[in-house]
Amino acid sequence: MSDSRPVFVDVAAGHFVFREGDSGSEMYIIESGSVEVLRAGRGDPVAVLGAGDFFGEMAILEDQPRFASVRAKSAARLLKVDRAAFAGMLKENFEIAVRIMRKLVSRLRRTEEQLSEAERALAQARGQAPVSAPGAVRPGPVAAVAAAPKRPAPVAAEALGKTLKLVHADSGSEFSLATGRTEMLVGRPDPVTGLLPDINLGPLDQSRSLSRRHAKVVDEGGILFLREEVGTTNGTFVNGERLQTGQARPLAPGDLVRFGSVELRVEAL
Repeated sequence: MSDSRPVFVDVAAGHFVFREGDSGSEMYIIESGSVEVLRAGRGDPVAVLGAGDFFGEMAILEDQPRFASVRAKSAARLLKVDRAAFAGMLKENFEIAVRIMRKLVSRLRRTEEQLSEAERALAQARGQAPVSAPGAVRPGPVAAVAAAPKRPAPVAAEALGKTLKLVHADSGSEFSLATGRTEMLVGRPDPVTGLLPDINLGPLDQSRSLSRRHAKVVDEGGILFLREEVGTTNGTFVNGERLQTGQARPLAPGDLVRFGSVELRVEAL
């Protein structure tokens, strides 16, 4: 029986991990260093990835040639994961599976946006009115008039959660929840997707207990609720009670909330 455990490989700066069109059945997680993703016919790299990022996951999911080349920008240490090891890794760390799914969804969204931009450019070239937004359906005059009265009035920022904030006692950091947004993501930055959460607790998370998409603060009718995201590993707590994934819990001044090991108090502004 072959050994299916992940193994570390070292790649010198300027050397290719694989080239566009190669066959492959492994993905890589960057332990240290950086790599650049290259496509034929494009002078600049499509992306530059660093420690914590991963690439080549499409080879795990389907038997297709590599769609891009990957070259070490600096000396890099990579964790090489084949299909058999990938299945075991997902069983041990569900967050990795969620991150891969989010990355694939992000790629699909970018592709849809690019297609929409191309369609609008083509419509303008033909002298037609462009679609107002990706995926939007342009209603007829009658439908537009009928739909107009049904639009909800915007909620003033002052009405959101009676101007609440989250306060970290040890550092004195404060995070206002009176932003006028209906959803605020809580977590730490994700270098793979470039996602920066609205409430970035990464600098406060010394033990790396936070998930990148840990929870959301959601406004529903002027009341703020806390809801844990799918794939969160170290829990979300309100007054010592752990939330179930997807469960919404209203917030009020005096509540103690904890994301992994980061504890904050809900206070009025």
